[in-house]
Amino acid sequence: MNIQTERLEDHTARLTVEIEATRFEKAKQQAARNISRKVNIPGFRKGKAPYRILANFVGEEAIVAEAVEQLGEDVYKSVLKESDVEVYGTAELEDFTLEPLPTFKFRVPLQPSIDLNDYRSVRLDYEEPVITDEDVDNAINSLLEQHAVIEDSQGPVQIGHRVTVDIHGVFVDEEQPDEDDADEDHEAHDHEHDDVIDERLHEAPNYLLHRHDMQIILEADREIAPGFAKAMEGATLGELRTFELTYPDDDEEHGELAGRTVRFDVVVKKIENRTLPVLNDDFAARVTEQEDQPLTLLQLRMRIRENLEAAAEMDARSEYAWKVVDKIAEQATISYPEELVKDESNRLIDNAMRRMNISRDDYLRLTQQTEDDLLEQFHEPAIRSIQRGLVLREIIEREGIEITEDQLEKEIANFVVAQFGEEQAASFRTLFEDKAMRETMRTDLLQERVLDHIVAIAKGEAAQPQLTLEEEDEENEDENQVSIESEESEPVEDAEADTQGESE
Repeated sequence: MNIQTERLEDHTARLTVEIEATRFEKAKQQAARNISRKVNIPGFRKGKAPYRILANFVGEEAIVAEAVEQLGEDVYKSVLKESDVEVYGTAELEDFTLEPLPTFKFRVPLQPSIDLNDYRSVRLDYEEPVITDEDVDNAINSLLEQHAVIEDSQGPVQIGHRVTVDIHGVFVDEEQPDEDDADEDHEAHDHEHDDVIDERLHEAPNYLLHRHDMQIILEADREIAPGFAKAMEGATLGELRTFELTYPDDDEEHGELAGRTVRFDVVVKKIENRTLPVLNDDFAARVTEQEDQPLTLLQLRMRIRENLEAAAEMDARSEYAWKVVDKIAEQATISYPEELVKDESNRLIDNAMRRMNISRDDYLRLTQQTEDDLLEQFHEPAIRSIQRGLVLREIIEREGIEITEDQLEKEIANFVVAQFGEEQAASFRTLFEDKAMRETMRTDLLQERVLDHIVAIAKGEAAQPQLTLEEEDEENEDENQVSIESEESEPVEDAEADTQGESE
Protein backbone atom coordinates (compact mmCIF):
# COMPACT_ATOMS: atom_id res chain seq x y z
CA MET A 1 0.00 0.00 0.00
CA ASN A 2 1.48 3.33 -1.13
CA ILE A 3 0.27 6.48 0.68
CA GLN A 4 0.82 10.08 -0.46
CA THR A 5 -0.32 12.99 1.71
CA GLU A 6 -1.12 16.43 0.32
CA ARG A 7 -1.99 19.11 2.88
CA LEU A 8 -4.49 21.63 1.54
CA GLU A 9 -5.12 25.29 2.38
CA ASP A 10 -8.46 24.73 4.14
CA HIS A 11 -6.77 22.64 6.86
CA THR A 12 -7.70 19.39 5.20
CA ALA A 13 -5.49 16.74 3.64
CA ARG A 14 -5.83 14.62 0.53
CA LEU A 15 -4.69 11.05 1.08
CA THR A 16 -3.91 9.22 -2.16
CA VAL A 17 -3.70 5.48 -1.54
CA GLU A 18 -2.59 2.85 -4.06
CA ILE A 19 -3.36 -0.77 -3.25
CA GLU A 20 -2.39 -4.04 -4.88
CA ALA A 21 -4.54 -5.12 -7.81
CA THR A 22 -4.97 -8.56 -6.28
CA ARG A 23 -6.47 -7.03 -3.12
CA PHE A 24 -9.06 -5.15 -5.12
CA GLU A 25 -9.81 -8.23 -7.21
CA LYS A 26 -10.61 -10.14 -4.03
CA ALA A 27 -12.84 -7.28 -2.94
CA LYS A 28 -14.70 -7.47 -6.27
CA GLN A 29 -15.26 -11.19 -5.84
CA GLN A 30 -16.68 -10.62 -2.36
CA ALA A 31 -18.82 -7.75 -3.64
CA ALA A 32 -20.18 -9.99 -6.39
CA ARG A 33 -21.14 -12.65 -3.85
CA ASN A 34 -22.92 -10.05 -1.74
CA ILE A 35 -24.85 -8.70 -4.70
CA SER A 36 -25.78 -12.15 -5.99
CA ARG A 37 -27.52 -12.88 -2.68
CA LYS A 38 -29.82 -9.90 -3.22
CA VAL A 39 -30.82 -10.25 -6.89
CA ASN A 40 -32.87 -12.81 -8.78
CA ILE A 41 -31.07 -14.07 -11.88
CA PRO A 42 -33.10 -16.46 -14.06
CA GLY A 43 -31.73 -20.01 -13.93
CA PHE A 44 -29.67 -19.49 -10.74
CA ARG A 45 -30.36 -19.62 -7.08
CA LYS A 46 -29.52 -16.51 -5.06
CA GLY A 47 -25.80 -16.32 -4.40
CA LYS A 48 -24.92 -19.07 -6.94
CA ALA A 49 -24.59 -17.13 -10.20
CA PRO A 50 -21.03 -17.06 -11.67
CA TYR A 51 -19.21 -13.70 -11.70
CA ARG A 52 -19.49 -13.30 -15.50
CA ILE A 53 -23.23 -13.92 -15.48
CA LEU A 54 -23.74 -11.52 -12.56
CA ALA A 55 -21.62 -8.81 -14.25
CA ASN A 56 -23.72 -9.07 -17.41
CA PHE A 57 -26.89 -8.86 -15.35
CA VAL A 58 -26.11 -5.93 -12.98
CA GLY A 59 -23.13 -4.37 -14.80
CA GLU A 60 -19.45 -4.37 -13.92
CA GLU A 61 -19.83 -0.82 -12.56
CA ALA A 62 -22.22 -1.99 -9.83
CA ILE A 63 -19.75 -4.63 -8.67
CA VAL A 64 -16.88 -2.13 -8.65
CA ALA A 65 -18.99 0.38 -6.70
CA GLU A 66 -19.86 -2.27 -4.11
CA ALA A 67 -16.21 -3.29 -3.81
CA VAL A 68 -15.08 0.32 -3.39
CA GLU A 69 -17.66 0.90 -0.64
CA GLN A 70 -16.70 -2.26 1.25
CA LEU A 71 -12.94 -1.97 0.82
CA GLY A 72 -12.77 1.81 1.23
CA GLU A 73 -13.47 1.72 4.97
CA ASP A 74 -10.78 -0.91 5.61
CA VAL A 75 -8.26 0.98 3.48
CA TYR A 76 -9.00 4.22 5.29
CA LYS A 77 -8.54 2.62 8.73
CA SER A 78 -5.17 1.25 7.61
CA VAL A 79 -4.13 4.64 6.26
CA LEU A 80 -4.86 6.32 9.59
CA LYS A 81 -2.56 3.87 11.35
CA GLU A 82 0.30 4.29 8.86
CA SER A 83 0.11 8.01 8.03
CA ASP A 84 1.16 10.92 10.24
CA VAL A 85 -2.08 12.91 9.88
CA GLU A 86 -4.28 13.69 12.88
CA VAL A 87 -7.82 13.56 11.57
CA TYR A 88 -10.83 15.50 12.81
CA GLY A 89 -14.23 14.17 11.80
CA THR A 90 -15.25 12.00 8.86
CA ALA A 91 -13.30 11.45 5.65
CA GLU A 92 -14.78 11.99 2.18
CA LEU A 93 -13.96 9.63 -0.69
CA GLU A 94 -13.17 12.11 -3.46
CA ASP A 95 -12.24 9.70 -6.24
CA PHE A 96 -11.40 6.12 -7.15
CA THR A 97 -9.49 4.95 -10.22
CA LEU A 98 -8.53 1.46 -11.38
CA GLU A 99 -5.52 2.29 -13.55
CA PRO A 100 -2.59 1.92 -13.33
CA LEU A 101 -3.34 0.56 -9.84
CA PRO A 102 -6.53 0.71 -7.77
CA THR A 103 -6.28 4.15 -6.12
CA PHE A 104 -8.44 5.77 -3.44
CA LYS A 105 -8.40 9.54 -2.85
CA PHE A 106 -9.67 10.59 0.55
CA ARG A 107 -10.16 14.16 1.72
CA VAL A 108 -9.96 14.45 5.51
CA PRO A 109 -10.39 17.40 7.91
CA LEU A 110 -7.40 17.80 10.21
CA GLN A 111 -7.26 18.38 13.93
CA PRO A 112 -6.94 22.10 14.75
CA SER A 113 -3.43 23.41 15.33
CA ILE A 114 -2.04 26.46 17.09
CA ASP A 115 1.29 28.21 17.47
CA LEU A 116 1.05 30.80 20.25
CA ASN A 117 4.16 32.61 19.02
CA ASP A 118 5.43 35.04 21.67
CA TYR A 119 2.29 34.96 23.80
CA ARG A 120 4.17 36.00 26.94
CA SER A 121 4.87 39.42 25.41
CA VAL A 122 1.16 40.25 25.22
CA ARG A 123 0.24 43.18 27.46
CA LEU A 124 -3.12 44.84 28.07
CA ASP A 125 -4.03 47.71 30.38
CA TYR A 126 -6.36 46.78 33.21
CA GLU A 127 -8.88 49.25 34.60
CA GLU A 128 -9.93 48.73 38.18
CA PRO A 129 -13.74 48.81 38.46
CA VAL A 130 -15.21 51.73 40.40
CA ILE A 131 -18.35 51.46 42.52
CA THR A 132 -20.12 54.79 42.86
CA ASP A 133 -22.61 56.04 45.44
CA GLU A 134 -25.24 55.73 42.72
CA ASP A 135 -24.44 52.01 42.37
CA VAL A 136 -24.93 51.58 46.13
CA ASP A 137 -28.19 53.56 46.00
CA ASN A 138 -29.47 51.36 43.17
CA ALA A 139 -28.64 48.23 45.13
CA ILE A 140 -30.45 49.58 48.20
CA ASN A 141 -33.46 50.51 46.05
CA SER A 142 -33.49 46.96 44.73
CA LEU A 143 -33.46 45.71 48.34
CA LEU A 144 -36.39 48.01 49.13
CA GLU A 145 -38.27 46.58 46.14
CA GLN A 146 -37.74 43.05 47.46
CA HIS A 147 -39.40 44.02 50.76
CA ALA A 148 -42.15 46.19 49.28
CA VAL A 149 -45.81 45.54 50.12
CA ILE A 150 -47.56 44.53 46.87
CA GLU A 151 -51.35 44.85 46.46
CA ASP A 152 -53.50 44.13 43.43
CA SER A 153 -55.10 47.13 41.75
CA GLN A 154 -58.18 47.18 39.54
CA GLY A 155 -57.76 50.77 38.45
CA PRO A 156 -55.97 52.07 35.37
CA VAL A 157 -52.19 51.97 35.18
CA GLN A 158 -50.33 54.80 36.92
CA ILE A 159 -46.69 55.81 37.10
CA GLY A 160 -45.08 53.74 39.89
CA HIS A 161 -47.31 50.69 39.39
CA ARG A 162 -45.86 47.24 38.81
CA VAL A 163 -47.53 45.65 35.80
CA THR A 164 -47.40 42.13 34.42
CA VAL A 165 -47.62 42.14 30.64
CA ASP A 166 -47.22 40.17 27.45
CA ILE A 167 -45.07 42.34 25.22
CA HIS A 168 -43.71 42.38 21.70
CA GLY A 169 -41.45 45.14 20.38
CA VAL A 170 -40.42 45.30 16.73
CA PHE A 171 -38.34 47.78 14.77
CA VAL A 172 -40.61 49.77 12.44
CA ASP A 173 -37.73 51.25 10.43
CA GLU A 174 -37.34 47.88 8.68
CA GLU A 175 -39.49 46.29 6.00
CA GLN A 176 -42.65 44.71 7.47
CA PRO A 177 -45.47 42.57 6.03
CA ASP A 178 -48.27 44.21 4.07
CA GLU A 179 -50.24 46.43 6.47
CA ASP A 180 -53.64 45.43 5.05
CA ASP A 181 -52.89 41.74 5.68
CA ALA A 182 -51.63 42.50 9.17
CA ASP A 183 -54.74 44.58 9.99
CA GLU A 184 -57.09 41.86 8.74
CA ASP A 185 -55.21 39.28 10.79
CA HIS A 186 -55.37 41.56 13.82
CA GLU A 187 -59.13 42.06 13.45
CA ALA A 188 -59.70 38.33 13.12
CA HIS A 189 -58.02 37.75 16.49
CA ASP A 190 -58.82 40.99 18.27
CA HIS A 191 -60.68 39.11 20.97
CA GLU A 192 -57.64 36.99 21.84
CA HIS A 193 -54.89 39.36 22.92
CA ASP A 194 -52.57 36.56 24.03
CA ASP A 195 -52.66 35.22 20.48
CA VAL A 196 -51.95 38.66 19.03
CA ILE A 197 -48.60 38.89 20.83
CA ASP A 198 -47.47 35.60 19.31
CA GLU A 199 -48.89 36.55 15.90
CA ARG A 200 -46.72 39.66 15.98
CA LEU A 201 -43.71 37.34 16.26
CA HIS A 202 -44.68 35.71 12.95
CA GLU A 203 -45.39 39.04 11.27
CA ALA A 204 -42.02 40.58 12.17
CA PRO A 205 -39.42 38.03 13.27
CA ASN A 206 -36.63 40.62 13.54
CA TYR A 207 -37.87 41.85 16.88
CA LEU A 208 -36.34 43.71 19.81
CA LEU A 209 -38.36 42.05 22.58
CA HIS A 210 -40.88 39.22 22.94
CA ARG A 211 -41.92 38.14 26.43
CA HIS A 212 -44.90 36.66 28.24
CA ASP A 213 -45.75 37.52 31.86
CA MET A 214 -43.02 40.13 32.08
CA GLN A 215 -43.04 42.28 35.22
CA ILE A 216 -42.27 45.97 34.65
CA ILE A 217 -42.10 48.80 37.18
CA LEU A 218 -43.32 51.95 35.48
CA GLU A 219 -40.75 54.52 36.50
CA ALA A 220 -38.80 56.86 34.26
CA ASP A 221 -35.37 55.69 35.45
CA ARG A 222 -35.97 52.02 34.60
CA GLU A 223 -37.84 52.16 31.29
CA ILE A 224 -37.50 49.68 28.43
CA ALA A 225 -37.50 52.68 26.11
CA PRO A 226 -37.73 56.41 26.85
CA GLY A 227 -41.43 57.30 27.24
CA PHE A 228 -42.61 53.73 27.89
CA ALA A 229 -44.12 54.45 31.32
CA LYS A 230 -45.97 57.51 30.03
CA ALA A 231 -47.29 55.53 27.05
CA MET A 232 -48.68 52.85 29.38
CA GLU A 233 -50.37 55.32 31.74
CA GLY A 234 -54.14 54.85 31.82
CA ALA A 235 -54.13 51.30 30.42
CA THR A 236 -56.62 48.89 31.96
CA LEU A 237 -56.62 45.18 32.74
CA GLY A 238 -56.84 43.08 29.58
CA GLU A 239 -56.19 46.04 27.28
CA LEU A 240 -53.93 45.70 24.25
CA ARG A 241 -52.02 48.95 23.90
CA THR A 242 -49.95 49.67 20.78
CA PHE A 243 -47.55 52.61 20.45
CA GLU A 244 -44.26 53.63 18.88
CA LEU A 245 -41.22 55.03 20.67
CA THR A 246 -37.95 56.33 19.25
CA TYR A 247 -34.68 55.99 21.13
CA PRO A 248 -32.66 59.23 21.33
CA ASP A 249 -29.82 59.44 18.83
CA ASP A 250 -27.19 58.90 21.54
CA ASP A 251 -24.79 56.06 20.73
CA GLU A 252 -23.04 56.25 24.09
CA GLU A 253 -26.24 55.71 26.08
CA HIS A 254 -28.29 53.53 23.74
CA GLY A 255 -25.68 51.84 21.53
CA GLU A 256 -27.20 50.04 18.52
CA LEU A 257 -30.70 51.21 19.52
CA ALA A 258 -29.81 54.90 19.12
CA GLY A 259 -32.18 56.57 16.67
CA ARG A 260 -34.26 53.41 16.14
CA THR A 261 -38.06 53.43 16.28
CA VAL A 262 -39.85 50.50 17.91
CA ARG A 263 -43.53 49.56 17.86
CA PHE A 264 -44.68 47.98 21.12
CA ASP A 265 -47.74 45.74 21.47
CA VAL A 266 -48.50 45.33 25.18
CA VAL A 267 -51.27 43.30 26.82
CA VAL A 268 -51.90 44.27 30.47
CA LYS A 269 -52.44 41.13 32.57
CA LYS A 270 -51.96 42.45 36.10
CA ILE A 271 -51.70 45.84 37.84
CA GLU A 272 -50.18 46.18 41.32
CA ASN A 273 -49.57 48.97 43.83
CA ARG A 274 -46.18 49.05 45.54
CA THR A 275 -45.53 50.43 49.02
CA LEU A 276 -41.82 50.63 49.80
CA PRO A 277 -40.55 50.31 53.38
CA VAL A 278 -38.94 53.31 55.10
CA LEU A 279 -35.18 53.32 54.67
CA ASN A 280 -33.72 53.59 58.19
CA ASP A 281 -31.82 51.58 60.82
CA ASP A 282 -34.91 49.49 61.55
CA PHE A 283 -35.07 48.39 57.92
CA ALA A 284 -31.34 47.58 57.90
CA ALA A 285 -31.73 45.52 61.08
CA ARG A 286 -34.73 43.67 59.63
CA VAL A 287 -32.95 42.58 56.44
CA THR A 288 -29.85 41.45 58.39
CA GLU A 289 -31.62 39.83 61.32
CA GLN A 290 -30.12 36.41 60.52
CA GLU A 291 -26.62 37.67 61.20
CA ASP A 292 -24.91 37.49 64.61
CA GLN A 293 -25.25 41.25 64.95
CA PRO A 294 -27.89 43.08 62.84
CA LEU A 295 -26.49 46.02 60.90
CA THR A 296 -27.28 49.72 61.03
CA LEU A 297 -28.13 51.54 57.82
CA LEU A 298 -24.58 52.89 57.55
CA GLN A 299 -23.15 49.41 58.06
CA LEU A 300 -25.58 48.02 55.51
CA ARG A 301 -24.41 50.55 52.94
CA MET A 302 -20.79 49.61 53.67
CA ARG A 303 -21.59 45.91 53.33
CA ILE A 304 -23.39 46.48 50.04
CA ARG A 305 -20.46 48.51 48.69
CA GLU A 306 -18.03 45.72 49.64
CA ASN A 307 -20.21 43.12 47.91
CA LEU A 308 -20.57 45.27 44.80
CA GLU A 309 -16.83 45.87 44.67
CA ALA A 310 -16.10 42.14 45.00
CA ALA A 311 -18.61 41.29 42.25
CA ALA A 312 -17.34 44.08 40.00
CA GLU A 313 -13.75 42.95 40.49
CA MET A 314 -14.68 39.39 39.57
CA ASP A 315 -16.56 40.52 36.44
CA ALA A 316 -13.78 42.92 35.43
CA ARG A 317 -11.07 40.28 35.80
CA SER A 318 -13.13 37.78 33.80
CA GLU A 319 -13.78 40.29 31.02
CA TYR A 320 -10.12 41.32 31.07
CA ALA A 321 -8.94 37.71 30.93
CA TRP A 322 -11.05 36.92 27.86
CA LYS A 323 -9.82 40.10 26.15
CA VAL A 324 -6.27 38.91 26.75
CA VAL A 325 -7.16 35.46 25.38
CA ASP A 326 -8.57 37.13 22.25
CA LYS A 327 -5.44 39.26 21.88
CA ILE A 328 -3.23 36.17 22.19
CA ALA A 329 -5.39 34.47 19.55
CA GLU A 330 -4.95 37.46 17.21
CA GLN A 331 -1.16 37.12 17.17
CA ALA A 332 -1.17 33.32 17.20
CA THR A 333 -1.13 31.09 14.13
CA ILE A 334 -4.33 29.04 14.28
CA SER A 335 -5.72 26.60 11.73
CA TYR A 336 -8.87 24.50 11.81
CA PRO A 337 -11.23 22.84 9.32
CA GLU A 338 -14.66 24.18 8.48
CA GLU A 339 -16.18 20.97 9.84
CA LEU A 340 -15.05 22.01 13.32
CA VAL A 341 -16.70 25.42 12.90
CA LYS A 342 -19.96 23.77 11.88
CA ASP A 343 -19.84 21.37 14.83
CA GLU A 344 -19.12 24.19 17.27
CA SER A 345 -21.93 26.29 15.74
CA ASN A 346 -24.36 23.43 16.33
CA ARG A 347 -23.14 23.05 19.91
CA LEU A 348 -23.71 26.75 20.61
CA ILE A 349 -27.13 26.62 18.94
CA ASP A 350 -28.16 23.62 21.06
CA ASN A 351 -27.05 25.44 24.22
CA ALA A 352 -29.00 28.55 23.20
CA MET A 353 -32.14 26.52 22.50
CA ARG A 354 -31.89 24.84 25.92
CA ARG A 355 -31.59 28.22 27.64
CA MET A 356 -34.68 29.45 25.81
CA ASN A 357 -36.49 26.15 26.46
CA ILE A 358 -37.44 25.79 22.80
CA SER A 359 -36.70 23.22 20.12
CA ARG A 360 -34.62 24.19 17.11
CA ASP A 361 -37.50 23.45 14.73
CA ASP A 362 -39.91 25.64 16.72
CA TYR A 363 -37.35 28.44 16.86
CA LEU A 364 -36.81 28.31 13.09
CA ARG A 365 -40.56 28.32 12.53
CA LEU A 366 -41.20 31.25 14.87
CA THR A 367 -38.34 33.35 13.54
CA GLN A 368 -38.89 32.30 9.91
CA GLN A 369 -35.26 31.37 9.46
CA THR A 370 -33.61 28.47 7.65
CA GLU A 371 -31.05 26.10 9.12
CA ASP A 372 -28.36 27.86 7.05
CA ASP A 373 -29.46 31.24 8.45
CA LEU A 374 -29.06 29.92 11.98
CA LEU A 375 -25.64 28.43 11.29
CA GLU A 376 -24.49 31.69 9.73
CA GLN A 377 -25.71 33.60 12.78
CA PHE A 378 -23.52 31.44 15.04
CA HIS A 379 -20.55 31.22 12.65
CA GLU A 380 -18.45 34.02 14.16
CA PRO A 381 -19.23 33.06 17.79
CA ALA A 382 -18.17 29.51 16.94
CA ILE A 383 -14.84 30.70 15.53
CA ARG A 384 -14.21 32.80 18.63
CA SER A 385 -15.06 29.84 20.86
CA ILE A 386 -12.70 27.55 18.93
CA GLN A 387 -9.84 30.03 19.07
CA ARG A 388 -10.31 30.67 22.77
CA GLY A 389 -10.40 26.97 23.53
CA LEU A 390 -7.23 26.32 21.56
CA VAL A 391 -5.40 29.17 23.30
CA LEU A 392 -6.41 27.91 26.75
CA ARG A 393 -5.48 24.33 25.96
CA GLU A 394 -2.06 25.29 24.63
CA ILE A 395 -1.24 27.60 27.52
CA ILE A 396 -2.26 24.92 30.01
CA GLU A 397 0.21 22.57 28.36
CA ARG A 398 2.99 25.13 27.87
CA GLU A 399 2.75 26.52 31.40
CA GLY A 400 2.27 23.16 33.10
CA ILE A 401 -1.01 24.16 34.74
CA GLU A 402 -2.90 21.33 36.43
CA ILE A 403 -5.36 20.53 39.21
CA THR A 404 -4.02 17.85 41.53
CA GLU A 405 -6.24 15.45 43.44
CA ASP A 406 -5.46 17.23 46.71
CA GLN A 407 -6.44 20.59 45.20
CA LEU A 408 -9.62 19.10 43.79
CA GLU A 409 -10.58 17.58 47.14
CA LYS A 410 -9.99 20.90 48.91
CA GLU A 411 -12.12 22.82 46.41
CA ILE A 412 -14.93 20.27 46.62
CA ALA A 413 -14.93 20.50 50.42
CA ASN A 414 -15.05 24.31 50.33
CA PHE A 415 -17.79 24.28 47.69
CA VAL A 416 -20.03 21.85 49.60
CA VAL A 417 -19.74 23.82 52.85
CA ALA A 418 -20.41 27.12 51.06
CA GLN A 419 -23.47 25.76 49.27
CA PHE A 420 -25.06 23.52 51.89
CA GLY A 421 -23.53 24.50 55.24
CA GLU A 422 -21.42 22.57 57.72
CA GLU A 423 -24.26 20.35 58.97
CA GLN A 424 -25.26 19.01 55.54
CA ALA A 425 -21.81 19.06 53.94
CA ALA A 426 -21.12 15.38 54.57
CA SER A 427 -24.38 14.29 52.93
CA PHE A 428 -23.84 16.32 49.78
CA ARG A 429 -20.14 15.44 49.66
CA THR A 430 -21.08 12.00 48.32
CA LEU A 431 -22.34 13.63 45.11
CA PHE A 432 -18.75 14.33 44.14
CA GLU A 433 -17.79 10.67 44.30
CA ASP A 434 -19.32 10.48 40.83
CA LYS A 435 -16.56 10.61 38.22
CA ALA A 436 -18.45 12.93 35.87
CA MET A 437 -19.13 15.42 38.69
CA ARG A 438 -15.48 15.41 39.69
CA GLU A 439 -14.29 15.97 36.14
CA THR A 440 -16.76 18.84 35.69
CA MET A 441 -15.39 20.45 38.83
CA ARG A 442 -11.81 19.82 37.70
CA THR A 443 -12.50 21.40 34.30
CA ASP A 444 -14.05 24.49 35.89
CA LEU A 445 -11.12 24.86 38.28
CA LEU A 446 -8.60 24.39 35.47
CA GLN A 447 -10.25 27.13 33.40
CA GLU A 448 -10.30 29.43 36.41
CA ARG A 449 -6.62 28.70 37.09
CA VAL A 450 -5.48 29.27 33.51
CA LEU A 451 -7.47 32.51 33.20
CA ASP A 452 -5.85 33.79 36.40
CA HIS A 453 -2.47 32.90 34.92
CA ILE A 454 -3.31 34.68 31.66
CA VAL A 455 -4.21 37.81 33.63
CA ALA A 456 -0.80 37.62 35.32
CA ILE A 457 0.90 37.27 31.93
CA ALA A 458 -0.84 40.34 30.51
CA LYS A 459 0.11 42.36 33.60
CA GLY A 460 3.72 41.17 33.40
CA GLU A 461 3.43 39.39 36.75
CA ALA A 462 3.62 35.71 35.69
CA ALA A 463 6.63 33.64 36.69
CA GLN A 464 8.45 31.71 33.98
CA PRO A 465 7.05 28.21 33.50
CA GLN A 466 9.04 25.29 34.85
CA LEU A 467 10.86 23.25 32.23
CA THR A 468 9.79 19.68 31.63
CA LEU A 469 12.42 16.92 31.91
CA GLU A 470 12.60 16.77 28.12
CA GLU A 471 13.10 20.54 27.86
CA GLU A 472 15.77 20.43 30.61
CA ASP A 473 17.64 17.72 28.67
CA GLU A 474 17.48 19.80 25.48
CA GLU A 475 18.73 22.89 27.33
CA ASN A 476 21.61 20.89 28.89
CA GLU A 477 22.54 19.53 25.47
CA ASP A 478 22.63 23.07 24.08
CA GLU A 479 24.84 24.23 26.98
CA ASN A 480 27.18 21.28 26.49
CA GLN A 481 27.40 22.00 22.79
CA VAL A 482 28.28 25.63 23.49
CA SER A 483 30.95 24.48 26.00
CA ILE A 484 32.51 22.10 23.47
CA GLU A 485 32.58 24.75 20.80
CA SER A 486 34.23 27.15 23.26
CA GLU A 487 36.93 24.62 24.20
CA GLU A 488 37.65 23.86 20.56
CA SER A 489 38.18 27.56 19.84
CA GLU A 490 40.79 28.08 22.62
CA PRO A 491 43.82 26.43 20.88
CA VAL A 492 43.27 28.66 17.90
CA GLU A 493 43.48 31.72 20.11
CA ASP A 494 46.67 30.37 21.81
CA ALA A 495 48.28 29.66 18.46
CA GLU A 496 47.56 33.20 17.32
CA ALA A 497 49.16 34.55 20.51
CA ASP A 498 52.30 32.38 19.99
CA THR A 499 52.62 33.53 16.42
CA GLN A 500 52.45 37.15 17.50
CA GLY A 501 55.14 36.50 20.19
CA GLU A 502 57.57 34.94 17.67
CA SER A 503 57.14 37.77 15.23
CA GLU A 504 57.98 40.26 17.96
